[in-house]
Amino acid sequence: MQPPLPCPTATWHNDTYKAIEPTQDGLSQEGKTIIITGAGTGIGQQTALSFAKASAAHLVLIGRTLSTLSATKDLVSATNASTKISVYTASVTDRNAMRKIADEVGAWHVLVLGAASIPPPGPLGSDNLDKYWEAYEVNVKSVIQITQLFLPTAAPPPSDSNPGAIIYAMGAGGFAFGAKITATLSAYLVSKIAQTKLIEYIAAENPGVAAITVHPGMVDTAVFRGAGADPAKLPMDTANLAADFLVWCSRSSGDGKRPCQFLNGKMVFANWDVEELEAMAERIQSDEAFLTIGLGGWPFAA
Repeated sequence: MQPPLPCPTATWHNDTYKAIEPTQDGLSQEGKTIIITGAGTGIGQQTALSFAKASAAHLVLIGRTLSTLSATKDLVSATNASTKISVYTASVTDRNAMRKIADEVGAWHVLVLGAASIPPPGPLGSDNLDKYWEAYEVNVKSVIQITQLFLPTAAPPPSDSNPGAIIYAMGAGGFAFGAKITATLSAYLVSKIAQTKLIEYIAAENPGVAAITVHPGMVDTAVFRGAGADPAKLPMDTANLAADFLVWCSRSSGDGKRPCQFLNGKMVFANWDVEELEAMAERIQSDEAFLTIGLGGWPFAA
């Protein structure tokens, strides 16, 4: 079932499907190092499992809680015993910790920025400013910080026009609605708007990498419930959908090129059908404003 959210494809998915099944040869992540923040639970945990199914060589799991990271590690080991796993307990806001991880991990191919913060819903006039600003520390500042620290060790591109490494940020589809509908969620949604625009700049300023914002769908996670959402009343999506979508986006062709280069600098929804999306590649890549944050309706019709 499709909620009232943007969809340029005719088909909307709520669960994983054949085209993005991570065990197929065309989606293999063999030889690649995958870094995932927020890897202990929810979408981050499932993303680790999907990349393990796709034969990733090395999974780097980052999160704040050792017990949940250890659980993810055990699940990954059971999924693919040949995948190397590194676990780091740290906050993405801790610059020294992130620098240490970047130095120890070295070259990487995929960076999934899954850590997020959503303060309790509340109106601006009465909200706790420190809790409110925490969303910006995690959703915006940490993205800048991690980009600065990890870019120097990104896998080199096979050519000038084909990035070697790819960065994903987990987007929020809620900002597609007006402020009246999403009132009391400004801390989370405005910080996510800033994050999405930030990904556009990372893509524009760093031709050696690709950067994409992916809305994972409506998945029953702590962040989702923290927004006050009731899964029983909404058309929910599985975590597998977003995780497998990321594997599909990260695939390489035989010559090392990235088929999903047309999504660089864009925001996409994991719900959109990938085959239909790929059929729109020329339009997506040629229209700089399409699937980006901007002023709706501009250029205006005469």
